[in-house]
Amino acid sequence: MRLVLTAIMCIVLTGCASGYQQFYKPYVDARTLTDVHLLGAGEKPQIMSSTDLQRDVKIAASKGYRPIGASSFNGQMESEQAVIKQATAVGAVLVLVSSKFTESRTITTPLFLPNNQTTYSSGSVYGAYGSANYSGSSTTYGTTVVPITRQQQRYDQTAVYFVKSTKKPRFGLLVSDLPLELRSKYERNTGAIINVVIEESPAFLANVLPGDILVEFNDTLIINAKHATDLMQSAPSKGGKCVLKVIRNGTEKSIELHLIPG
Repeated sequence: MRLVLTAIMCIVLTGCASGYQQFYKPYVDARTLTDVHLLGAGEKPQIMSSTDLQRDVKIAASKGYRPIGASSFNGQMESEQAVIKQATAVGAVLVLVSSKFTESRTITTPLFLPNNQTTYSSGSVYGAYGSANYSGSSTTYGTTVVPITRQQQRYDQTAVYFVKSTKKPRFGLLVSDLPLELRSKYERNTGAIINVVIEESPAFLANVLPGDILVEFNDTLIINAKHATDLMQSAPSKGGKCVLKVIRNGTEKSIELHLIPG
């Protein structure tokens, strides 16, 4: 009986998909992207542990990695092999993984085991023509419920999946809208904050820094992050120069970028 229970518990614990697969949310289908390196046949993804995902996602982006999706869930600690399996499924070459203990929980799982009862009978019968022996059996079919109780250590677990860009960025800036605290600090609604500067890009070489507030692009006032992105995308593809005006440590600064033709 003990061997049966052990085997069934193994099935219960391993038969389900991992949390990394169940709770995966794609940002984009990586296989529709161009100019990126996806995980190839026979390759293994790089798995990196993170204690600060917000910081480390920016660092990965600055090195040319592009996030394509994430998994986030609470449950028993998943294995690294489960992360690798999901990364392989989506083509990710890099995964940042974070985990934090939350609680111990008592888990009771009902197991239904067959409990069949068979009754055997035998004897002799007598009649006008003599006696005869007989034997037979009858089976009553039933089920026994066996509760399996265990202590489960639970963790908040998150994984962010990346592919690697193979094309040099024309600008090398990733921006977002100004948060409320910076609007209040600088007494302005317009502009966009520079979150990431990609290494070896025109912005990197011109010494644009993460945290700079972009306020003008070629003398055009920046309204928000979308406006800044639209202006950069509309720049002539032949390359040339452009001038960014940023606020750094409360001081406005003009920075000239030499663009890569694209």
